[in-house]
Amino acid sequence: MRLLQNLLVIFLLSASFPGRAQSDLVERFNNLQKGTELPEELQSSRTAVFVKIDQPTVTDSSTWFTLADVFHESLVALHIDAVAYYRWRDLVAGIDATSSYFQGLAQRGISQIIILEKQNNLYHIYIAPTDPDDPLLLNESNTAWHTSGSTLETAIENMTVTVNRAGLEIANFLISGSPEYFVDTPIFTKNRFESFQPDLKLDKLAVPLFDATDPENLESREDLDLKSIMVSNYPFEYQLVGVNMSEDLMKKAGFHYVLRYLHGEETTLLTLLDYQEVGEPGPGFRFKYYFKHLITGDIYLGDNWDGRASWQEALQVHLQQMKRSLKVE
Repeated sequence: MRLLQNLLVIFLLSASFPGRAQSDLVERFNNLQKGTELPEELQSSRTAVFVKIDQPTVTDSSTWFTLADVFHESLVALHIDAVAYYRWRDLVAGIDATSSYFQGLAQRGISQIIILEKQNNLYHIYIAPTDPDDPLLLNESNTAWHTSGSTLETAIENMTVTVNRAGLEIANFLISGSPEYFVDTPIFTKNRFESFQPDLKLDKLAVPLFDATDPENLESREDLDLKSIMVSNYPFEYQLVGVNMSEDLMKKAGFHYVLRYLHGEETTLLTLLDYQEVGEPGPGFRFKYYFKHLITGDIYLGDNWDGRASWQEALQVHLQQMKRSLKVE
C-alpha cells in the first residue's frame, strides 16, 4: 500500500501549488501513456473516479451523474472501491479549486485514479496508479491502462474482462452501493468577504500570466490582453508574474495580494464561492475574479456578483466595480 495519505498531506501543507495547477492537470492527463498493465492494488485499495465529458454536453449537469451511477455499479461488481467521484471540469475550475480538491483526495488514501471520459462519441476508461510524491497525483510519466468503446457498456465490458483475467488480490468486499459525489470543496479556509479591500491602494498585487513564465516576454493573445486590461483598469501597484510562480515566492517577492479566478458553470461557481442569494443562475460558463490576501488567505469577492462569459469581460467588470467601491477613478 502506498503511503499516499501521509506523504501527500505533508507535501501539500508545505508547498504551494504552481500558478497554473489546473492547466498542469490537463497536460498530465493528455500526456498519459496508454498501457496494458492494471494497478496491482486495484481490487484491494481505494480508488477515485474523474468523470470527463466533452464540450458538446459539458453544460448538461445531469450527464455526469448518470454516467457515474452506471459506472459505479460495474466497479462494485469488480471489487473496485471507488470512494469519491469528481467532475473533471470542477477539478480544473481554478488554482484554488484544484488545490482544495486534491488536498481532499490526499486525505482519502487513494491508490489509483480512474478517468471515465466521453469524447467524440467514444467512451474511454483510464486506470492509473497514483504518484505519492506529486500533488496532482497524475505524473506526466505515468502509464495508464486504457480501453474504449462506442458505448459505455462496451467500454465497461472490456474493462470487466481484463480485470477478471488479471488475477489481482481481492480485498475490497464492503463497498458502498452508491457513488459519493464531491461537487463542493472548501476552497477558502480563511475569511471570505463580499467586498473590496481598501489596502489594495497600498499593497502590491501579483497578477499571474496565463502562459508566459517571463513577464518580459509575452507571446500569447491571452497574456497580451491581460497586460492591456491591467494597464487600462488597475490604478494601484501591481506586477505581472510568471504562470508558475508559487504563492510562497510571491510573498517573498513583497506581494501582499494575488488576483485569482474560477471558471465553470455559474451554479458551480456560486457553490464553490459560497454565495447564498444572487438571483437565478444563468446558463453556460462564467469566469469570476477575486483578490486573495497572501498572508492571511482572506478572500475578497467584490460587492456584487460579476461573473461573465469571457475572462476579459469578467476582469474588466471586476476592476471597474473595485474602482467604484473604493472611490477611485
